[in-house]
Amino acid sequence: MPDKFFRCRMDFMPEIISIDDESNSLTVLLKPDPRRYEWRELDKKKYLYDKFDNVICPEKVFHDLSRQIVNHRISLRSPEIDDLQEYIEFSKPFIEKALKGYKIIPTFMDRSEEFLQSLESDELTFAIISLDVVGSTTLSISLQPRVYANLISVVLWKLSSIIPKYHGHVLKYTGDGLIAYFPEPSFITKNDLAVDCALALRRLVYKGLDQIFKELGCPPIQVRIGIDTGEAFIKLIGDPSTKQHKDIIGSVVSLAAKIQAMTKPGDIYIGETTCRNLHAMWKENIELVELRDGWNYKGKDGNIYLIYKIKYIV
Repeated sequence: MPDKFFRCRMDFMPEIISIDDESNSLTVLLKPDPRRYEWRELDKKKYLYDKFDNVICPEKVFHDLSRQIVNHRISLRSPEIDDLQEYIEFSKPFIEKALKGYKIIPTFMDRSEEFLQSLESDELTFAIISLDVVGSTTLSISLQPRVYANLISVVLWKLSSIIPKYHGHVLKYTGDGLIAYFPEPSFITKNDLAVDCALALRRLVYKGLDQIFKELGCPPIQVRIGIDTGEAFIKLIGDPSTKQHKDIIGSVVSLAAKIQAMTKPGDIYIGETTCRNLHAMWKENIELVELRDGWNYKGKDGNIYLIYKIKYIV
């Protein structure tokens, strides 16, 4: 058993006891998820054993944690992308116009900037998504410059529209990709939301946009996605005479990008910290990535920082 303490999650299986229509509330019994936990005895004391992370939680700590969530609002599922086929049919005429260079009167908004400006603390924990369009250089050479510019613009437009559905924000665009973040106050759910969102983004590309592009005579695209979780600082950067804005600065942002750079087209890789704090459903559907030569990043424990692949693709 590891002798180090680290911030971790606890998964419960809810059992509905009663529903109160007047107060629009329900009473549930929360049990440790048996996919992840089992009770064990050590030195005549009971511990809840986490089978995924190989750690133990003393019975007293478990009960203390349970009391903390009494009367709290609990989210039982993540938001979902709308019906994909319906989305394709609805989006097709708008995407076709955009690919042809149809100009839409811009309404400039920056929800991310508004959110970062509203924060009282300059340090938070974030789950970060780094997404890259694979082979964008080849595309830029094979297509007419304006066609390529329109294509990338459409891809980033449609992908970024998905992220708010999962309570995330687009931090920045990277020319042929984007960086998104999922903030506190929910330490636990932001990891699940980031993975759920990444799967929705992937599904949108391969089951949605590519189908539309094919019908419109455009080449298919591929994406790769990396996710990591960690603390970062929110800092004002730049000069107001040119460009100044709030940004997220920390190793978690660069590490998510480096994880993404390792990823094969169509895959989603996640860092060790994100993996450790995922729901049991995801923990059952990940596999350890064989690290290539040159990956020498280490975690806080001094060991090589591990990377995992999401196997469950919807």
